[in-house]
Amino acid sequence: MNTENRETLYVKVRDLAGNDFVCPLDELRDPNSISDAEMENCVEDAVVGRYAGRLKIVDPVH
Repeated sequence: MNTENRETLYVKVRDLAGNDFVCPLDELRDPNSISDAEMENCVEDAVVGRYAGRLKIVDPVH
């Protein structure tokens, strides 16, 4: 049995209104253009501060 623990990577994104969010990178097709369905898995940036030590946030690949 393969019990590989793969760490989830997150990326910061901004919606059209200018609000910042943190989203799971592997669930986004394009971090520069996010659909409403993809936004459902994102968390407001202000909320992430409580969990900052537990989340690995990376820069998006352009």
